[in-house]
Amino acid sequence: LASSIVLPPVRVGPYGDVPLLGSYPVEQPTALGYLLSPLRRPTVIENWNPREIALFEASLSVHGKLFHVVSGHVGTKSTKEVVEFYYIWKKTAHYRAWKGRYRPLIME
Repeated sequence: LASSIVLPPVRVGPYGDVPLLGSYPVEQPTALGYLLSPLRRPTVIENWNPREIALFEASLSVHGKLFHVVSGHVGTKSTKEVVEFYYIWKKTAHYRAWKGRYRPLIME
């Protein structure tokens, strides 16, 4: 079927191929097929390894949203990639847990 090129594997619905009755196989992409597809682009978070995430969080807690400085501490990511990651990371449960543990430095 056509979707085997784009989203392998597919599951064909219960209908047989009977053109006179107007019934054709219904292709239903599976989640596994989508994840394993060679045409799928990796998400922003998938492009970061645990070490880079730890460096990002440590630098963010020290420097805040100075993304060019955070990018320098991570070392392997550009400022653009750091900004993209920040706005995706901010929506995760990991961020909420990190935010709960974070204590801002108070200067007196």
